[in-house]
Amino acid sequence: MEDPREEYEGDQLTEVEKMELERHMLYTAYENSYRVLTCKIEFNELVLQNELDGTSAIMAYDPMEGILEEELENIIDYYEKLDESQYYLRCAELKKILDTTYP
Repeated sequence: MEDPREEYEGDQLTEVEKMELERHMLYTAYENSYRVLTCKIEFNELVLQNELDGTSAIMAYDPMEGILEEELENIIDYYEKLDESQYYLRCAELKKILDTTYP
């Protein structure tokens, strides 16, 4: 039986490409999570929209289980570190959710 890894030998990512892919996946997970948490989109709609677009519906938490306090804090920390004014409003929205969900 052929080793399935052989199929991808020519498609190996460099370390920089891997880091960029991870960065993009993290950004996508936080963006999707933010949109669902702030009711800008329903999770089912997100999945359908992403399926139609051919993009990922990756999330930073399990939407079936609900978000944990630590996961919500991680999303807020992520947006704070981006240090761009457009993300400060997101931090405020998420902080409000944090404060009401985990008083």
